[in-house]
Amino acid sequence: MSLTGDAHQRRNSISADVRDPRTRLKILFIIAVIPAAAVALVAPKSVALPLVSLISLVLAMTCALYAWRSRLNYRAQGLTFWDLAGMLALVGFGAGAVSEPAAALELFGMSATK
Repeated sequence: MSLTGDAHQRRNSISADVRDPRTRLKILFIIAVIPAAAVALVAPKSVALPLVSLISLVLAMTCALYAWRSRLNYRAQGLTFWDLAGMLALVGFGAGAVSEPAAALELFGMSATK
């Protein structure tokens, strides 16, 4: 039994798994959670919601652009990149609606009071 053959077969099975749209969607969802968790842990509380909103909307735009460029069917069964983009947009707009306008100004370096 050769070790190189087993490793080659494993590598091919991993790359075949990544080509599967469902696996790509899971990977992208996990990657999308990482910035939100980083914001929750690192950002000051005053700008956390506007920052989550901004990051979520940028990720939603990225997912929607990928789905559009790949010509994915938005009526397909199960979860698609269109669904992930919609979920991220919902989170982004929700966080933006709940946050204070002064916090959004502070995020961009502007002062609410002069």
